Amino acid sequence: MLALLDAMLLQPLMQIYADLLAALPGSMSAGSRLIVFSVIVNLLLTPVYLQMEKHSRNLRGLKDKVARDVERMRRHFRGRERYFYIRAVHRQYGYHPISALLASSELFVQILVFATVYRYLSGLDALHGQSFGPISDLSQPDGLLGGVNLLPIVMTAINGASVFAYVDDRRKRMQSSGLAALFLVLLYASPAGIVLYWTANNLFSLARNVIVRGSAVRLPARISRALTTLSEQR
Repeated sequence: MLALLDAMLLQPLMQIYADLLAALPGSMSAGSRLIVFSVIVNLLLTPVYLQMEKHSRNLRGLKDKVARDVERMRRHFRGRERYFYIRAVHRQYGYHPISALLASSELFVQILVFATVYRYLSGLDALHGQSFGPISDLSQPDGLLGGVNLLPIVMTAINGASVFAYVDDRRKRMQSSGLAALFLVLLYASPAGIVLYWTANNLFSLARNVIVRGSAVRLPARISRALTTLSEQR
């Protein structure tokens, strides 16, 4: 089963990563290539993430409606009668408790991308002996703070800022915070090149959240101004 998964999913993704990185100009430094590679991967995944976020919001709204009706049934009915009324509520909304697992699809994609990118970059010979700014060797931990690795801390700080500024759902915020802490533990002693990739990844995610959230705020304001102008013209 694992061999089939590797052949059908992991290896094709690894090949895509290799092709994307190979398409970048050879004149770029190894660090710059990693940053651009991270941006490209994120751009390709952005429609997927946005669609999953939309689905997650819709599912949370549906779950809230079901919970309100189920609570009303719990207050007014008992025993088998309560059971059948609750089932009727679920059928009415087309909801099944297992649907909550679908809300974790974004987490699954993040873990899949993390695992495959980590595997690919860990075996990338092009990082050996390559410097980037104050980092002397991208194939080794950065040790920029007197032996303490700085990049993993910066990466986690950016991720944490994005989570607490733009994730409203409490469950998803806890999930994202746990994932950020897990990334810190897993990546702290990793080669600087891998952590540089994920630092750029987190910066891109933060920028995407700023743009998407800003658009969500500005668009209703623009519509309101347009309606006001139209009303005044009349």
